[in-house]
Amino acid sequence: MKHSREPDAKGIGACLNDSGSVMHKLLTRANRLAEIQAAIREWAGEPLGSSLTVANEREGTLVVYAASAGALTQIRYRQQELIQFLRQRLDLASTKVEAKIVPTGGNG
Repeated sequence: MKHSREPDAKGIGACLNDSGSVMHKLLTRANRLAEIQAAIREWAGEPLGSSLTVANEREGTLVVYAASAGALTQIRYRQQELIQFLRQRLDLASTKVEAKIVPTGGNG
């Protein structure tokens, strides 16, 4: 049996390039978080930079996970310095850093 109408399907490229699509918005957000991640690693240097992961940016708060208590303490202590750096580097609007320890899997 032949359908009289083709489905409303778009190619992946069309979805990614359509600024109104959910896919485009997700890709834009993922790219922004990756840009923030790279800037944080540059700011922090090693070994601190590789122990920090950007989790989210929402409502003026940048959420960062730290791999250890030591990294968590450093990021909390230096959060205003970090916010200032990200404002200058990326024009980031966030005004607060929420730092947490990396959540564990709980499979134990």
